[in-house]
Amino acid sequence: MFIAMNRFRIVRGREADFEQLWSERNSHLDGVPGFVEFRLLRGPEEEDHTLYASH
Repeated sequence: MFIAMNRFRIVRGREADFEQLWSERNSHLDGVPGFVEFRLLRGPEEEDHTLYASH
């Protein structure tokens, strides 16, 4: 099993824009044998950004 993770620092106030772009993105992974799913996790909020992780 492989798990790929990415972290994103999103400018405060732009979280909804990022979440919409992430959920509507084009991906070819659905056709890759063994691919199961993507998940987006919203992490802690800092003064100037919000952390996200996708896996």
